[in-house]
Amino acid sequence: MKPFRFLVLCLAFLTGVKGNDNPVTCDPNVHIVGGTLTKSNGNEVNSVLKFECPDTQYPFPVSSAKCSKSGHWFRSFHRNITPTCKAFRCPVPVLEDGMFLPVNNSYEINETITFECYDAYELHGSVSRICMKNGRWNGTTTVCNSGSQHCPHPGIPPGGRKSGTSYGIGDKVEYACNGGLVLVGSSKRECLESKEWTGSEPNCQHKSSFDSPEEVAAAFTASFTNLLGMTRTGDAKNSDTTARKIILSKDAPLHVYILLDASESVGEEYFSEAKNVAENLIDKIASFDVWPRFGVISYASDPVVIANLYDDNESSADDAIGLLRKATYEIHGDGRGTNIYAALKKVFETMVLTKVQFKDSWDKIRFVTVLFTDGKANMGGNPKAAVQDIKDFVNAQNKSEDYLDMYAFGVSDDVYMPELNDLASQKPNERHCFKIQNTSELVKSFDAILDFTTIGDLCGVADETPDAAGRNQYPWHTLVEMVGTGKCRGSIVSPSWVMTAAHCLTDGKNEVDINMISVNVGIKNKSFKVKQKHLHPLFDLGAMLSENINQFYDYDVALLELTKPINFSETNSRSICLPCTRETTRAIRRKFPGTSCKDHELEMLPTPGPVQADFVRHVGLVESMVPVTIKTSEGQRKACEANALQAPEYKNVSHVHLVVTDRFLCTGGHEPVVEKVSCKGDSGGALFIQKKRRYIQVGVLSWGVINSCDNVALKEKYARDFHINLFKVLPWLKMIIGKIITFIN
Repeated sequence: MKPFRFLVLCLAFLTGVKGNDNPVTCDPNVHIVGGTLTKSNGNEVNSVLKFECPDTQYPFPVSSAKCSKSGHWFRSFHRNITPTCKAFRCPVPVLEDGMFLPVNNSYEINETITFECYDAYELHGSVSRICMKNGRWNGTTTVCNSGSQHCPHPGIPPGGRKSGTSYGIGDKVEYACNGGLVLVGSSKRECLESKEWTGSEPNCQHKSSFDSPEEVAAAFTASFTNLLGMTRTGDAKNSDTTARKIILSKDAPLHVYILLDASESVGEEYFSEAKNVAENLIDKIASFDVWPRFGVISYASDPVVIANLYDDNESSADDAIGLLRKATYEIHGDGRGTNIYAALKKVFETMVLTKVQFKDSWDKIRFVTVLFTDGKANMGGNPKAAVQDIKDFVNAQNKSEDYLDMYAFGVSDDVYMPELNDLASQKPNERHCFKIQNTSELVKSFDAILDFTTIGDLCGVADETPDAAGRNQYPWHTLVEMVGTGKCRGSIVSPSWVMTAAHCLTDGKNEVDINMISVNVGIKNKSFKVKQKHLHPLFDLGAMLSENINQFYDYDVALLELTKPINFSETNSRSICLPCTRETTRAIRRKFPGTSCKDHELEMLPTPGPVQADFVRHVGLVESMVPVTIKTSEGQRKACEANALQAPEYKNVSHVHLVVTDRFLCTGGHEPVVEKVSCKGDSGGALFIQKKRRYIQVGVLSWGVINSCDNVALKEKYARDFHINLFKVLPWLKMIIGKIITFIN
């Protein structure tokens, strides 16, 4: 009987796959109620079908399926279920020693619950919570704390359960989820002597639930800015996060490993999207005042190193991005398994090699892994073993867990969250594991890393989001008011110093008393008094009176020291970077030391140009950032200078170089396009350029040929503005603020 059965099965199989007259296909009429579907290759064998539902719903019973060789889209136990889009519902909260209302089996989107603790217990966390569209509760886990035990009540996530009721030093609690929900975070936590619980707070979520962009932005930003040492203990704005024990010093070494899943289950589309996200993240990290090196690895059945972290020619941000752009999905050929273990093992091996290469700075290096995957490891060893090898290696170097952060991002339609959770760090009050529905939204989340409230005194940072408005786009811009004299503008160059034009601080004959000067910063124009003022010693408005020139603006630059420093978080303001400084050297990703001031000038004001720049222009009460070009070529500058003699004050001047010295930069005119020029009161504002996502001031607006904002200024081809070139006044800047800002030679 056994041989006969084998023969029948073989014949049946051969008939199904080799019959050319009747090739195997899957049902072309499959559909999903309330949603849409796509097929990678029609109804052919191995075609992948994906269901999509509105963002408040999820596909049931599966989100995707593959046409099998037997001609079925679904497994046998799913074949009789009509695919349907079901609405997310939030799980039932759990509150020990308290109560909540209303009490239901589950909760609809936008439904609200409120919590109350029994007498003698104090409520911690959210008093009320709203069910969000992804089937999760907003706010934080609510607990009723007695205060009688060493550690506070650790809380229980909605839809979960906890074992362990003693919270003394060394006591442990364990968590699990009910009803098919997936646990993200730490399943086990221990009470420490510091009265904190180890690990990250667990969350029970639906297997199809995605993290919203807002959730990713808040959680990832809190964790990553902690990693970069930007938060401070006691900062009220960061009270919900635990500040790291280690603060990165400037130029501290940071090793970042980015791993991209190129397996068949992820697919080429998601691989390409993950590449774009990784590029954006590399660019963002390199904007901080740390010294990062990047390693990029793609993997399927085997890992492929795209950028070697230990190679000086591949590990910089620019080099890594260039190599990443060239990397293709086809690099892995037909080996499309998912070997996460091998990819992480490659990271481990690289870490071992770098210990020898960077032995002089090894004690300071911190490590980051960022993994983009669906979590479906189907070959190689257990990825958790490779994660543990990395953790053990870092710990063996006398480094605490603060020196290693491992992030995992689920980037396909069908992410296996338990595996993903195991590949991420689990640290108190932080999240390192995310499931992403739309990778383009992830770029916005990474943009939030450069949030004003978390990055400390990092110069030249502005809000780059599409909806940014006003001074969020140029947060260094200030209003400088002189009582009885007029208004000018200025730029914040450090928390206590503002740069402006020297002529703003005179009434034509005498300098304005510091008690008559105020500086207004931020969107709300918070006012600051001035402690002292410094006009460039060679500035003299009447220096050319003997030549019948009443106004001479050479060296028209000044610095104001404020009576108290600006709180950037409170005012939503920021300092701008200055050329030939250590801060700007890092901003343009050059070595410090090792980069000269001449290198800065060649980078920022290259010839023949022109150089793209911006300044802030005011028309009445409305201000806006205006694009202009700095004329650096000999021909363009000569034409620009010639127009200076069209100014009413200079029409009788015999030679233009009597009023336009080589300390001026020139903008405006009609070539190659019509450029806007400044208005009365814009003097003192910054002329700035953008490099590597950072803004650097290269000039101070001094004067213009046409000093008005009517249409005449745009019609006249000789409308020009002249700005003091900061490269020409560096010795004076260094003399005044050299103890606050590190200038290079």
